[in-house]
Amino acid sequence: MKAAIHQLQYWPGLRFFAKMRAADLFIYLDDVQYEKREFQNRNRIRTPRGWQYLTAPVISKGRFSQKINEVELDRGGTWLGDHLQAIKMNYARAPFFKQYLPGLEEIYARDYRLLADLAIATMDFLKDGLGIKIQVRFSSEFKVEEASSARLARLCAAAGAGEYLSGAGAKAYLDPNVFSYAGIKLAWQDFKPREYPQAFPGFEPDLSALDLLLNCGPRSSEWL
Repeated sequence: MKAAIHQLQYWPGLRFFAKMRAADLFIYLDDVQYEKREFQNRNRIRTPRGWQYLTAPVISKGRFSQKINEVELDRGGTWLGDHLQAIKMNYARAPFFKQYLPGLEEIYARDYRLLADLAIATMDFLKDGLGIKIQVRFSSEFKVEEASSARLARLCAAAGAGEYLSGAGAKAYLDPNVFSYAGIKLAWQDFKPREYPQAFPGFEPDLSALDLLLNCGPRSSEWL
């Protein structure tokens, strides 16, 4: 069985779901340290001027060592409604916008306390929309204490996976010897993004997979 592992993210991008689609088991890494200014609480959508971030505000001051599944959202302000309005405004012309609008409205109508719950709602929405059927588990289920490469290898072993599919960017820091010692085959994702139709002229790469889904609908998996 081939496993892939990735941190929880708010509206993840195409590489995230391409890796998910290529695996037999996907483990959400939810019990590692939250990293500010990464993609755990934000991603990009398309606009007429290029792109903009949708950023879910979180409470991080004085909480330097909190895990992703402990991060609380800042529930003040109107950001949930603002995010929905930004999607409506920028994707009203997208071919499949009306099809997915009810699901988007449902996501933004909920009351979230934790970032993890919001991220999971968006990941489930995209996973289902992209037609990805895969077993999903959470790293916190396994109570693994190791760190770095050893943590990933131990998670694979605990889940019964004999192969780990990693993003190519991890070649800079993963230790292949750790996986070899654990009897886990290490494979690298080979994902090359391709242009797809977008709602505005030109093409902006590396957006949330929501952009692909609203523009290409049921055909979206062809670009993963």
